[in-house]
Amino acid sequence: MHFEHPELLYALILLIIPLIVHLFRLRKFQKEDFTNVKFLKKVIQETRKSSQLKKFLILITRLLLITCLVLAFAQPYIPASNKALKDSSTLIYLDNSFSMQASDQNTLLQNAVNGLLEHLKPENSYGFFTNDQNYFNLSTSELKKNLQEIEFTDKQLDLRQINLKAENYFRDKKNTENELLIISDFQTRLGVASEINKADFNHNFIHTQPPTTPNVNLDSAYIGDSNPESFSLNIQLKSHGTIKNPVSISVFNNEQLLGRSAIENFKDGMATINFRLQNEKISNGRIEIEDAGLRYDNKLFFNIAENQPIKTVIISDDINSQFLKKIYTEPEFETSIFTSDQIDFNKLNSANLIILNEIDQISPSLTINLKNTWDNGASLIIIPPEEANDYNQILNEFDLPLLSQKIETERLITNIVYDHPLLEGVFEERTENFDYPLVLSSFNSASTNAILRYQDNHPFLIGSNQVYLFTAALNNKNSNFINSPLIVPVLYQIGLEALKNNRLYYQTDQKTTVDIAVEIGKDNVLHITKKDIDIIPQQQNFSNRVEIKLNSISLEAGNYAVTNSSSPIANISLNYDRSESNLTYTEISEENNLKIYNSVAEYFSEINAAVQITALWKWFVIFALIFIAIEMLLIKFFK
Repeated sequence: MHFEHPELLYALILLIIPLIVHLFRLRKFQKEDFTNVKFLKKVIQETRKSSQLKKFLILITRLLLITCLVLAFAQPYIPASNKALKDSSTLIYLDNSFSMQASDQNTLLQNAVNGLLEHLKPENSYGFFTNDQNYFNLSTSELKKNLQEIEFTDKQLDLRQINLKAENYFRDKKNTENELLIISDFQTRLGVASEINKADFNHNFIHTQPPTTPNVNLDSAYIGDSNPESFSLNIQLKSHGTIKNPVSISVFNNEQLLGRSAIENFKDGMATINFRLQNEKISNGRIEIEDAGLRYDNKLFFNIAENQPIKTVIISDDINSQFLKKIYTEPEFETSIFTSDQIDFNKLNSANLIILNEIDQISPSLTINLKNTWDNGASLIIIPPEEANDYNQILNEFDLPLLSQKIETERLITNIVYDHPLLEGVFEERTENFDYPLVLSSFNSASTNAILRYQDNHPFLIGSNQVYLFTAALNNKNSNFINSPLIVPVLYQIGLEALKNNRLYYQTDQKTTVDIAVEIGKDNVLHITKKDIDIIPQQQNFSNRVEIKLNSISLEAGNYAVTNSSSPIANISLNYDRSESNLTYTEISEENNLKIYNSVAEYFSEINAAVQITALWKWFVIFALIFIAIEMLLIKFFK
């Protein structure tokens, strides 16, 4: 038993007062003479015994009365557990990722919110956060208001990040009982529960059970074969669980229906469907399916723009340079070829990609124009001749490593640096055993930004800041590289990177750079707009294009217009990552030393029981009144 005011127990010393009164309050009997002395002696003896018993009972009653009154004022109580004796602090994490859209009647998120609204107590304070919002130091009423406004997000914290947030929150709460409550469906991407630190605060998991409803999601879309009249829009779907009914799929441009079909069979959880569409611009494309699973993955936004050709200028004195023109063909590229003494500098200065192919001497005026065009965002490929005597000067201009020792022995090109940003997604498999091309003479270079390497690990192709340098001539006499399967994907990818044409769509969570082929004034900026949304993204203005970076802003999935002075000039489509659609979960029940609950109500029921305090002061007041009544009855009726 514990006391709210234990210092009042010192008042029990008052018990000595009735004792003193009882001991010193002596009755003196006077002698009276009567005729029947024997009878009088008996009456005196009985009266004395009765009087002593009455005084003793009254003394006990008063002692108990005083004791009960003192204990009542000291406010005794019995705690249900040690938690009831400490101040407590609760931090709640609520998973609002898209997987919490799984539903039977209400979504998992709505069920969790309803449970919190019912059980959060106004007299307590709580910390609260989700995947995209923090609600710290709020009153319970303010917190309940924010709870009702929580929306789903494509962001997902893992358990390590949740634990770090909790550590920061509880840092100043050293002498309290700290509780972290995690409410989630515990998809695998959340992480493994056993990896979290359990030392500083208690971890409580509410495992919201998702229904067994199967889920079908729109995974991706891409352009297949095309001709001047039409193209094939290929759409890939994934299924999770057994799909019993056909899945309806529709393609729209704004509200115009472009096609509708249904898919019945999924092989290994995958299915692909093709729509043949007219080869025309689609500004606000949307693909929709009808599915009872998660909602966020039932739409895929896309747009098909009229891509601008990549302006390519080839400067070459080598008659074998036609291999470059065969790679940079229409409609993706608009290619012009000049000799070093007959250059159209207007085309050079407006080019997106410039290729110097084995020019013996580079004039100062050409160097200046190349530098200015590169400063404006163009890409540059330098292929030196076999005798590259004057190339170090231009390499210095572009901060490239110098060509040093010339090697006159044969070298094989054996290593592909698959992790280089240029080759990301170019090769489906990492092949180590292929028909190695070779060079007869080449130069050494000290660069670490190699894309292709020789067998001795020296670089053959170097790439840095949109400048690409070969360390050997590519003519037929010196190399068979132009006949190798490597040349097309490498040079073609360099060309595509020179002007990043708008793709069908981008992911909201990826670092994305989009080139808009437009010339705007120095003081003008491009906007990204959609209904009430008007955002100025991070951008860089070049002479013939504007480069937009989307990773610095947070946008929801949908179709957006790129505008210049309120005039639309391009479209961008964004979609959420589909990893939430996998519906794979962590078996947290197998983790050790974790408290796991099936619902919010179950958790708060146990917590409330653990902090329950049974107050006893009312009972002691009742006992005091009883003892007062007993004393009055003894005085009045006990003879």
